[in-house]
Amino acid sequence: MPAMHHRIPQRLAGVGLILLLVALALLRSQHGTRLDGYTVDEPWHIVAGVSYLRTGDFRLNPEHPPLSKLAVALAIPDDFKLRPLAPLEEKSQERELVEETMYFDNDSPGTQAAARMGMWAFHGVLLVLLGLALWQAFGLAWAAGTLAFLAIEPTIGAHLPVVMTDLPLALCFGLAAVTAGLLASQWRWRWVLACGVAVGLALGSKHSALAGVAGIAMVLAIAALMGFRDGGVRTVAKRSAQLVLAATLSLVVLWAQYGFHFNAGPDGSDGYNRAMPDKISDLNTPHWREGIAFADRHHLLPRAYLWGLADTVRAGVEGRGANQHLVWGTKYKGHAPWFTWPSFMAAKLPLALMALSLLGLALLPRLQLTPSARWVLAALFGGSAAHLLALMGSQGTYGGIRHALPLVVTLAIVAGAAVAWAWRSKSRAGMAAVAALLVAALGMTIREPRLWEYHNELAGGSAQAYRYFGNEGLDLGQRFPEMRAFHDRVIKPEKAQMFSGYWFGEEQAIAAHMNYRRRILGMDDNNVAGLYEGYFFESMSDTLPEPDWGWDPEVTYKDTEVVARLGYVIVRRGKLADPMGRAGSMYHIVTEYLHQEGGTDYALAAKRLEEVVQVVPAHLGAAVELGNLYLRLGNAEAARLAYARPLAQEKVPVEPLVRAQLGAHLALLDSTTDVTRLKPLRNPWME
Repeated sequence: MPAMHHRIPQRLAGVGLILLLVALALLRSQHGTRLDGYTVDEPWHIVAGVSYLRTGDFRLNPEHPPLSKLAVALAIPDDFKLRPLAPLEEKSQERELVEETMYFDNDSPGTQAAARMGMWAFHGVLLVLLGLALWQAFGLAWAAGTLAFLAIEPTIGAHLPVVMTDLPLALCFGLAAVTAGLLASQWRWRWVLACGVAVGLALGSKHSALAGVAGIAMVLAIAALMGFRDGGVRTVAKRSAQLVLAATLSLVVLWAQYGFHFNAGPDGSDGYNRAMPDKISDLNTPHWREGIAFADRHHLLPRAYLWGLADTVRAGVEGRGANQHLVWGTKYKGHAPWFTWPSFMAAKLPLALMALSLLGLALLPRLQLTPSARWVLAALFGGSAAHLLALMGSQGTYGGIRHALPLVVTLAIVAGAAVAWAWRSKSRAGMAAVAALLVAALGMTIREPRLWEYHNELAGGSAQAYRYFGNEGLDLGQRFPEMRAFHDRVIKPEKAQMFSGYWFGEEQAIAAHMNYRRRILGMDDNNVAGLYEGYFFESMSDTLPEPDWGWDPEVTYKDTEVVARLGYVIVRRGKLADPMGRAGSMYHIVTEYLHQEGGTDYALAAKRLEEVVQVVPAHLGAAVELGNLYLRLGNAEAARLAYARPLAQEKVPVEPLVRAQLGAHLALLDSTTDVTRLKPLRNPWME
C-alpha cells in the first residue's frame, strides 16, 4: 500500500508533464500560425464535415476519409449555413460549391477561428494519447522527449490548427505502431482493443494509412508466428485470433465513421462528382482496378472510402500524366529520384532536431530496451519503411513533407531515445547536450512567422527555399489575409485591377469585393497575346524560368516592377504580355464550359484549346480535351493529331501509364470508322 501511494504522485506528475508539453505545442502553434489564412483544401473539408454530421451523406470530398472532417464539424457553430445537396459534375464544380458556401454564405473568418480551436483540441487529444502510450512502452523521459520534439518542429506546429488529413494520419499512425508493439510483446486483450481502435482511426484519417498499416501488420504476423516457440500451435492460434479481432475492430471503427452505411447517403443514394463505375474504370493499374471493384461489389468497405481510394491511386500512385520534380535546385523528369522524400525532410526539419534524431538512433543499442520497447520499435520501423516505400513508388510529390508526416513522428520517437538515455545515465554532459539541441531548435525556429513555410539552412532558409524545391511545403494558399490587406491599402484606392497566378481560393477575393479578375472572363475572350495591366500576385516559384514549358519571367515581367513581397507571394505592378498565363486560364474556362456548364459548342471549344496548345505544346490536359472534342465533331485526323501532340515532344515527357493509355486510344481511333461513337479519353488532369 505505501508503494502504491508513492506511485500515485509520480503518475500524476507524469500526466501533468505530458499535458504541459502538449499545451506548449499548441501555444507554439498559435504563435507561428496566427497570420495564416485557409489552405486551399480547408473549406472543402470543413463544409464536407458539417454536411456529414448534419445529413449523414458522404458525397462531398470522398477522396479523403472522414475522421478530421467529423472532428472539426463538432466545433463549427450551429448557424453555419449549408446549401442543399445537388448533383455534382467533376471536382472543379464541387470545389466551387464548397468555396461559395464558405465565403459567400458564411462568416469565413469566424468559421476559421472555430475550426482552428476544434483542430487544436482534436490534435491535442491525439498528442496526449500518443504521449501516454509512449510512456507505457518506453518510460516517461522517452515520451517527454518525443513530445518536446513535436512541440518544437515547425511543420507539426503548422498543421496543428489546420483542417487537413496529414497530421491526423501521422499521429494515429504513431498510436497504431505503439499499441501494436505493446500487443506483440504482451498479447493482452486491452492492447488488442487499443490497437484495433488506433488502426481504425488511422484508416479513417487518410487513405495512405494503408501502407503503414500493412507494415505494422507484417510485424504483428511475425510476432504471432514466434509464439510457436513458447506454446506451439495453440499459442499461435490464440495470437492469430487476437489479431483477427483487432483487425475486425479496426474495420468497425472505420465503418462507424461512415455511419455504418455503404452508400454515400443514408437513403442508399450516391451523389459523388463522378459515378463509382467510372471512377474505377479510370484506373490504369489492373490489380488496383480489380481489387477496388471487388471490394465495392461485395460491400467490403464503405463506397465513399473506396471512391476515395480509387482517387488516391489514380492521382497519387499512377500520376496525372506529366511529372517534374524540383529537388535541391535540380529539375527531374518522370519518376522522382529515390532521395526525394528524404530530401523533403532534410530540408524542412530544423538541423538541431535532425541531430537529436541521429543521436537517438546511435544510442538505441546502448539502451537496455524491454521486450515491449523492442516490439514497438519494430512496429514503428516496419510501418515507416512501408510508408516510405509507398511514397517512393508513387508519381506524385506535389504534397511535399505533409505526405511524409508519419516519418516525422517516427523521427520524433527516435529522438526521444536520446532524452531517455541522458535521463537514465544521469549524465550531466548528456543532459546538457540534449537540452542544448532542443533549445537550439527552438531558437532556430521561434521567430519564424509562418511555420508552414519554414525551411532550414540547407535549403537556403524559408526565404530562398523556392529555388530548391517546388511543392506544397512552400505554401498552400495561406497568404490571402496579407493579399487582402495590400489590396485595401494600395490597389483599391488606385482603382486598379488585381490578377493572381498564386493559388488561393479565389472565391475569397470575389466575396470580399476586391478588384480581382481572372485573366479570362469567358469563352469569347480573344486576347491571345495575354495583354494585361494592373497588379499581379505571383508565387516566388514563378520567378524561376521553366524552359521546358517556354516560361521566361524576365521576358514576361520586363514592363513591371516589384512593389512588395509577402513571403512566398511577390507583388508586381505594370503591364505584361503573358500568353502562357492566358492559355492556362483558357484551359480552365473550357473545362468548366464542357464539364460543369454542359456546353455544346464544340467547334468554339476546339478553337480555344488550339490556342492553348499552340502556346503550351506540352499541355497534356488541353491535348486530351482537344482530341475528345474532335471526336465529337467527327474529325478523326484532327483528333489523332491532338492525342499524339504530347507524345511528339520530349521536354515534358508523359508518364508511362498515360503514354500507354494515349497509344491504346490512338490505335482504337485508327481502327474505328465512326469516330463519333468512340468513347472520349479521360483527362488525367481532371483528377
